[in-house]
Amino acid sequence: MAYASRGFGFGYMLTPVVKRLLIANVVVYFVTVVVGQQFMFDWFAFQPHNVIFRPWGPFTYMFLHGGLMHLAVNMLALFFFGPPLEARWGEREFIRYYVICGLGGVALSFLFQPVWVVGASAAIFGVMLAFAMNWPDAPIYVYAIFPVPAKYLVAFMSVVTLLSATSSAQGSGVAHFAHLGGLLAGFLYLKADWRPK
Repeated sequence: MAYASRGFGFGYMLTPVVKRLLIANVVVYFVTVVVGQQFMFDWFAFQPHNVIFRPWGPFTYMFLHGGLMHLAVNMLALFFFGPPLEARWGEREFIRYYVICGLGGVALSFLFQPVWVVGASAAIFGVMLAFAMNWPDAPIYVYAIFPVPAKYLVAFMSVVTLLSATSSAQGSGVAHFAHLGGLLAGFLYLKADWRPK
């Protein structure tokens, strides 16, 4: 998907924090390929039953991915939706928001679906939500063909995530509650307006 809008322009360059996150996620993925997924997941995934002995898991899980497609989808979304937010908020606020959404993902997963979690998806869902709240009418070109306003696309994804989290899809291997937690944490953070003025 891609976006374009006269409201914020399409000329956003790759911003510093987004660039570092992209590089970090790609590097960790290739380290995982070389070292072995079992070792990396055992030490750096979020493990509800082992969180006391792996207290870094709620942070490091955001840089692990289960496969190349998992990584590609998350990084593509970060590449498109992240720079406008970072340019508007600044580096420090953007990374704070990103981490809060990621932590919200593991928190909700821990409460309702206590399984291992890997991936940046919770943080990415939060980023997409923030984008839609800042530029609700920006057209997102799904499959580079169909323009859909950001607010409708994110609303649709939120409903699908909620339904998937509360249905039998829990056994699909997808951390739907983590996605939902990222959305919820992002929404509460933005609505509470804790961002610096």
